Amino acid sequence: MAPSIPNDIYQYSLRSAYHAGLKDGGPPVAFLTNHGTHGFGIFEAEEDDDGTEQPPRDMIQVDSVAYAFDKDGNAEQADKQDQMPFTMVTVFNPVQRVKLPSGTTHKRVLELFAGRSKNTPLSFRITGAFKYINTQQETYWDVRGTVFGFCIPVWQKEVSGDGLQCCFLSEDKKRGGRVLDLETGEGAVVDYGKCGRFHLGFPQDPEYEQLRI
Repeated sequence: MAPSIPNDIYQYSLRSAYHAGLKDGGPPVAFLTNHGTHGFGIFEAEEDDDGTEQPPRDMIQVDSVAYAFDKDGNAEQADKQDQMPFTMVTVFNPVQRVKLPSGTTHKRVLELFAGRSKNTPLSFRITGAFKYINTQQETYWDVRGTVFGFCIPVWQKEVSGDGLQCCFLSEDKKRGGRVLDLETGEGAVVDYGKCGRFHLGFPQDPEYEQLRI
């Protein structure tokens, strides 16, 4: 893979392939530190002791450390050997900073980015206070922490997902999850940078070639 360049995005597999059922394998967490400082992803599905498949854990990488969220939103540092059938990482080097008014919503953040980067993906980080954050795992009220992820243009939906693809990590790094909605509190800021190049790695196993995507 090409050398890591700030704000380039390195992605493994297609979001449409993940939704079509390719939810095993993929690069390990150790891949992240080779190609980025920040990222977002989904771990492969796991089974509990009685063989029941558990919901896949989401991943956020912040300052070169990857965290995994369980179904209840508890965060822990991810094992370097844990694999991700879908992931996006970048060497995050923001070139713009905007102070967000209190009450800024998920929709408003998406509109802000659309006005600055309609057709180019970008990486972003929101830090500070949040009135609430609704994640796939849990809803948090009056919390501080970091949201990191990527804003995906419409044309790239089947490749990388739709709109804002991001996770939240609380300030104490104990809670979080995949963000569905949010509202900022006082003093929150967003830093972001446009992607200059997009690098896509394809799965090499036969299962990928049998998918209808």
